[in-house]
Amino acid sequence: MNYIKIIRISGSFFAREFIKKEKVRKNIKYREVAEDTVLEQFSKGCSTIEVIFEDTDRESILLDAESDPEIIKKYLGTKFLK
Repeated sequence: MNYIKIIRISGSFFAREFIKKEKVRKNIKYREVAEDTVLEQFSKGCSTIEVIFEDTDRESILLDAESDPEIIKKYLGTKFLK
């Protein structure tokens, strides 16, 4: 399962991306997800999290359970470390 963490100046939140049928005007829709849900899936090792920096020009970062622990700690927090 793929989750997204969107980081803004006003704060951050986790979301899940849903892709709709081609005929819909907006094909991609984001729904906010609780951090506990993301943490549960991430700790099982069956999900990835893409960190998106909305207000800056930085590249997004893709994290999974095998990523560098320092990067996980920096962008997701200590809860996401095993």
